Order: sequence, then C-alpha cells, then structure tokens
Amino acid sequence: MVCGANVSSGWPGSPVWRGCLAAGLLASALLGPARSEAEGVVLLTVTDTSGARHAFDLTTLDAMPQISFTTTTLWTDGPITFSGPPLRAVLQEAGITTGPVELMALNDYAVTLVVEELGPQHPIIATRKDGATFGVRDNGPLWLVYPFDTNRAFQDETIFAASVWQLIAVAAIHP
Repeated sequence: MVCGANVSSGWPGSPVWRGCLAAGLLASALLGPARSEAEGVVLLTVTDTSGARHAFDLTTLDAMPQISFTTTTLWTDGPITFSGPPLRAVLQEAGITTGPVELMALNDYAVTLVVEELGPQHPIIATRKDGATFGVRDNGPLWLVYPFDTNRAFQDETIFAASVWQLIAVAAIHP
C-alpha cells in the first residue's frame, strides 16, 4: 500500500486512509514515543465543515493547554492520572466551534457529540496515562476521557459510550 497522496483524498474512514493510519500507528507503537515525536507521526486528523483536514501529532497536542486529572474507569484497574488537551480546544484549533462532530476509533467505532455540550476542560484527549505516552495495546495513543469520579453526570452510559479509545479522527458533520 502506498501512503501519502492517497491518504489526503477521501473520507478519514476510507479503507486506504484507515490502512495508512493503522500502519503509521503500528510503526509508532513499535518505534516508541521518542521516535514518533521526532518524525511527527499524525495521531489525529480533524476535518472541519469545509472539508479541510487538520493534522495533530504528539508535539502539536502537547503544545496546547493541558488538563490532568486522576480517575477510575470501567476499562482499567485502579485510579489513573490522564492528561492531554481538552477536546473542545482541539476542535477550536481546527476551526470547529459549533455543531455535531463524529469521533472515530481505529477499529471504526464512531460516536457523535455536539460541540456546545462539551465542557471547556472535559473531556480531554488523553495523550498520557500516569505521565507516560501509551500505545494501541493500552487503548492509545489517544483516548477521549472524562473525569468520571468527579461528577455523577459522568457516570452515564452515554458518557461511557463517548469515551473513545484509539481515537484517530474527528469530523464536523455537515448540516
């Protein structure tokens, strides 16, 4: 499979796009965080309402405001400190300030959220667990996480369903 120009055409969920992204994530997981940072591996693609794509690598995500909180999850053992930029900040960086967005995981799991319903500091796109980057085998390298233990409102099936791990793409949904 040849990646590059092929990836820039078509919806982020297309088979070619997913294949190239999966190859990049696998390489990143095998090579480790230091090498992937140096090479600028795109971890997240955000498509705005005009169809323009905005690429985010770890360095770009790390340069954004960071939120950190410790919480338990349904999918892990014990409390974990998650850190990363708020989803809303990432969307704003890509020019998305209103409307519905679809979040897509590496395994094609998708969920729709409404920007106006997002808090300014939650959920976050976690780039680290307990201070370290994490790979695909540990639900990464990006995981949309809410501070589940801080508010009963975050202990809801809708919120659990929105907690996308192995997050690879976000796209504004055209009205």
